Amino acid sequence: MLLIISACSTSNANSNVPDEQKEESEKTVQYTTITGEQVEIPADPKRVVYIGQTIGDFLAMGIPVVGNNLPQNPPSYYEGKFEGIVDVGNPGDLETILTLKPDLIINGYYKAEADHNEALSKIATTIPFNPALPYTERVKEMGNIFGKQEETAQLIAKFETQSQEMFDKLQLAEGATATVFYQLGKTLYVMGDRSLGAIIYGENGFAIPPAVQKNIIDQKGVSFVEVSEEVIPEFAGDHLFVLIQDDDESKTQADQLLQSPLWGNLPAVKKGNVYVVPNELNTDNLLALEQLFKELPQWMHKQ
Repeated sequence: MLLIISACSTSNANSNVPDEQKEESEKTVQYTTITGEQVEIPADPKRVVYIGQTIGDFLAMGIPVVGNNLPQNPPSYYEGKFEGIVDVGNPGDLETILTLKPDLIINGYYKAEADHNEALSKIATTIPFNPALPYTERVKEMGNIFGKQEETAQLIAKFETQSQEMFDKLQLAEGATATVFYQLGKTLYVMGDRSLGAIIYGENGFAIPPAVQKNIIDQKGVSFVEVSEEVIPEFAGDHLFVLIQDDDESKTQADQLLQSPLWGNLPAVKKGNVYVVPNELNTDNLLALEQLFKELPQWMHKQ
């Protein structure tokens, strides 16, 4: 496969590309990847393949994505947004990607399969990317890749203002903590400061419970931990956000948990500070943020 890709990319990579676009795509800049490697990347890429789960960031920033491992059951905020983007599958079908003639590939799964990453690099310049970063860090990195530092700074400032306005509306008690629980099948997880956690925690938001800080956030590379019912009280904060995977088993298990005596005795439950959140909003991608900032106060009945 590597030989085929090498041969095809040499002979076909520049075919059917207008001369003006070709000249632009041939201009390169130096970029230091998140792994510390110095590479040359297109200064103004025109055909980007992104393999990762935060396609909403790219759409919101107007990045010319031609291929992505598109979600199979996309949330409502993606409606009508995928036109012109080819689904390359997980972790990215090489032949499909090759036909798209990308000038840049951004690989969010670079840690999983070194051989696959090497194969992608035979098609076009391929750089590693960490989609699990909180949106502020993730979007700054995108600004570095695409030369949009000023634009990304403005975006972050905009969302930080909306976050501040949201938390001003919530009027949280000083030091109030919150925990995000996620029911997936028979397994219950506690989430860290990623996805929904990136929204509820932070300078303006909820404080982080000590057990969440110690067991998740302080552990490098850990975004969540599996928990048994017995340790739920250790992780439970003053407010509880509950995410439930959209399948029968997850819903059944979540119902059992929410009706259990252990759950009912939690201080947050007794005070009515429990919010069941649509699973599609367990995210901090840019396309969903404005919706999140509007809906979170509604979940908490503080419109």
